[in-house]
Amino acid sequence: MTAVSRDRWPLILGLWAAPASIALSEFFLSIALLVQIVRLLQRRAHPRLPRCFWFWLVWAGMDVVVWTFSPEPSLGWSEIRHLLLLGAVFLVLSSFDSAHELLVAWKGIFVSATLSSVYLIAQFFYRLRVYRHEIAAGGDASFYLRSGGLLHHWMVYATVEVIVVAGLIGFWSAYPSERRRWTPVVAINAAAIVLSLTRMAWITCLLLVTVNLIWRRSRWLWVVPLIPLVLFVITPEAVRSRVTTASDLRYYSNAERLQMIVVGWKMLREHPLRGIGPGRVEASYEKYLNAGDPVPAYHGHLHNNAVQIAAQFGIPVAIAALLFVAITLRDLFKARRLAIGPDNRFLTETGLLALIGFLIAGMFEYTWGHSLGLIMIVFAVVPPLAMPRR
Repeated sequence: MTAVSRDRWPLILGLWAAPASIALSEFFLSIALLVQIVRLLQRRAHPRLPRCFWFWLVWAGMDVVVWTFSPEPSLGWSEIRHLLLLGAVFLVLSSFDSAHELLVAWKGIFVSATLSSVYLIAQFFYRLRVYRHEIAAGGDASFYLRSGGLLHHWMVYATVEVIVVAGLIGFWSAYPSERRRWTPVVAINAAAIVLSLTRMAWITCLLLVTVNLIWRRSRWLWVVPLIPLVLFVITPEAVRSRVTTASDLRYYSNAERLQMIVVGWKMLREHPLRGIGPGRVEASYEKYLNAGDPVPAYHGHLHNNAVQIAAQFGIPVAIAALLFVAITLRDLFKARRLAIGPDNRFLTETGLLALIGFLIAGMFEYTWGHSLGLIMIVFAVVPPLAMPRR
C-alpha cells in the first residue's frame, strides 16, 4: 500500500477533525498551510487549481470591494474571514494529487463523523429521559432534544453531515467489496441524522440517495418514497412529533423563514448594487418588518444562501456567486462522465453529490456561513477537479 507523504499529515488530520472540532481542524489546517507555503517557496509543490477557483477569486474580490465600502465594515469581518479560510483551503489542497491519500482522508472523516453521531444519539436518549415530563406536557421536542453531536449546534452538524453522507454514498457505490466493513458506519450516521430532528438534513440526505439511485438506474429508487413512512412508524414519538410540527406552515420556524425571504427581498430592493453590507442583517432586520410582525429570536442571518448573499452584497456579487456555482457543477458533471476506475468515480461522484447537497441545504440554512461546512465542501469539490486525469 502506498505510504502517505509526511507533508500531507497536517492536512489529513485537519480534515479528520472537521466533523468533530473546529478548533482542532483549523489548528492542523494552519500547520498544513505553513507547510504548503514552505513547499511552494522551495519549489517542491506544483499547485493545480481548478478552473472554478478563478471564478471564486472574482467573487471573493467583489465581496472585498463591497465590504470596504460598507457603512460598518467591522460587522462584516466574519464574511471576510470565511474568504481567507476558503483561500487557505484551496491552497493546501492544490497539490493533493494522490487518490490513496484522499481515500485515507475520507475514511478518517467517516470515522470521526461516526463518533460525533454516536455522541448525538447518546445525547438524544439521555435528554429524552431527562425531559420526558416537559415533552409529555406538550413542550417542543426539538427544543429539548436537538443537539449537534461533538459539534454542539445541530445546523453545523447537519451541514457537515450532508457532505459526509455524500462521501458515504460515493464510497458505497464505488467500492462494493468494502460495504460489509463500513455498514455499521452507514447505519450509525443514518440513525443520527434521523435523531438530529433537523429537517434540512432529512430532506437533503434523502434527495442525495435519490440522485445516486437515478445515476445507477437502480430499482431501489421505487423504495425511496417508503423510507420516510417506515421511519415515521418505527422512530420515537419525539421524531414523529417533529415531523408533524415541521410540516405545518404555521409552525414558528416555517413562518420565520418565509418572513426572512421577504425581508431579504426588501433589503435587496432598497440596496440592489451593494446590498446592505456584510454582517449588517441582524442590526437592520427589524427595519424591514411590517408593523406588528413578530421578531424572530435569532435573525443574525436569513437562513438561505442566495437570499443572504444577495441581501448583504447586492445583485452583481450574487451573479458572480451563481456563475461560480454553475461552472463548478458543469466541471464536476464533466469529470464524472470522464472518470475511469473506482477511485476517480468515487472522488468525482462524491464531489458532485456534496455540492448538490450543499446547495439544497443552503435553501434551508446559511450553510455558506459555517466554517467547517466550507472546509468540507472545498475538500469534496477541489481534488476531483484539480487532480491530473489518469
